[in-house]
Amino acid sequence: MTSLSRVTLRRLILAGIALALAAALALGLYHPDIDQETATRLADSMQADYRRQAAEPVQNFSGRETALWSDGWEFRWRYRPCPAFASLRIWISRDGRRARYAEMPDCAPDNGVGATALKV
Repeated sequence: MTSLSRVTLRRLILAGIALALAAALALGLYHPDIDQETATRLADSMQADYRRQAAEPVQNFSGRETALWSDGWEFRWRYRPCPAFASLRIWISRDGRRARYAEMPDCAPDNGVGATALKV
């Protein structure tokens, strides 16, 4: 039995790596990061949904604050009735596949009384 030459072995390894990358792309395992414009559009949509469902007027929220973290985008709107400690924060993963409300406004967090509850 003959052994494989070094060149043939390298080619087989490179072909295996290329095949694994192609499979990852085909199976959807690779998700490129979204840009700030896309993340902002998603966050604005979630903020509008929250305001509509909680019956909060747009005047109750300050301008949007944006931060990019290692794992995703964070958007924050301070809640004007008590801006020192209440805000609406939305977190969106860097690839845009996961989004959640990280904080909902509550002007009295110690006793649980405050902003209108969001119907889920």
